[in-house]
Amino acid sequence: MVSKTDNPPRNDIDAAINHIACDISSGAAEILRRAGAVFTLLNFRASEDGGGDLEPAQQALLETCAALASAQSEMSPLLRLSSAALSAAQTATDAPDSWKRAEEAALNFIANAESAARDAALHAAALIQDNATVLTHSRSSTVFAALVEAKRAGRRFSIVATESRPMLEGRALAESVARHDIPVTLIADAAASLAMDQVDLVVVGADKITPRDLVNKIGTRMIALAARERGLPLYALCDSSKFICKDYLGSGIGHPNSAVELWPVAPRGVLVRNSCFEPTPISHFTGIVTEDGVLSSVDAARRAENASINNVLVSALGVLGEGIR
Repeated sequence: MVSKTDNPPRNDIDAAINHIACDISSGAAEILRRAGAVFTLLNFRASEDGGGDLEPAQQALLETCAALASAQSEMSPLLRLSSAALSAAQTATDAPDSWKRAEEAALNFIANAESAARDAALHAAALIQDNATVLTHSRSSTVFAALVEAKRAGRRFSIVATESRPMLEGRALAESVARHDIPVTLIADAAASLAMDQVDLVVVGADKITPRDLVNKIGTRMIALAARERGLPLYALCDSSKFICKDYLGSGIGHPNSAVELWPVAPRGVLVRNSCFEPTPISHFTGIVTEDGVLSSVDAARRAENASINNVLVSALGVLGEGIR
C-alpha cells in the first residue's frame, strides 16, 4: 500500500490505512475522522524524527494520500480530503511544515464537512411534514440527523426503513430512530416498491455525486425508479464533500464485497456476486439537499463539475490504477 520509508516510520500508518480499507460498516463521517488521525500520526512521527528533508517528505505524503483515497474508492470525501492535504503540503518550504500543513488541511476539511452535513440535515428536516411517512434506505448519518431534527421541531411522522442487504444497515437505522420515539417499520429491500403506496417522501444518503450519477448503497436505483413511477418526491441528503467532477477511482461496483455475505457456502457452479454500491442518475432525484439547501439536478451536476482534485494526486492514482488492473 504505502511504501516503507524512514521518514516517518510507516508500520502504524499502514495499519491505520488498512483499517480504513477493511471497514465495511462505517459511514463517510467516521471514515474521514480516521483519515484525519492518519495525518495527525504522520505529523507526530515526523516531529519525533526531526521532520526529514522536503522532497522525501512530500513523496511520503503523496503516497499516503493516494493510499487513503484508494482505501474506500466509493467515498469521494476521502479523495477530496487527501487532495486538500496534499495541496496544502505542496506550499511548504521545508519538511516539518509539509507534515503540519497536511494535518491542518485534513482536520479543517473534516470540520467543514461535519458542519456542512449538520446544515444539510437542518434543510432536509424542513421537508418532513406532520403526519408524513418517510422511506429511507441504508443508514446515512445525515438522513438520521434530519429525522431527529424534524422530531425536535415537534413534527409527528413515521419511518419505513429497508433492511439494506447484505450488511443490514437498515436495522441499525431503525433501532436508532426508535430510540428517539419515532415510529419505524422495517421492511425487506424487495418490498420497497409495494411500500410506496403508503409513503409520502423518500430520502436517502449519498457516498459520491458526479455530474451524472449519485453513488449510494445497492438498491437505491430500484427505490428511485419506484418513487418516480408513483410521482413521489425523492431527495438525496449530503454535504458538498460528496461532489466530485470525475469518478477517478470507480465506485467499487466492479469490485464486489465478499460472497460469504450472501451465501456462506455456495454450491459448486453457483457464482455469487455481492455488489454493495450502484450509480443512480441524478436526474431521477427531485433534489439534492446540501448545506446550501435543495439543489436541482442541473445545479448538482454543475457543483460536481467544479469539484476537482490535485493534479499530482490524479497522476499518482492513475499509476496506481494501472497497477491494480
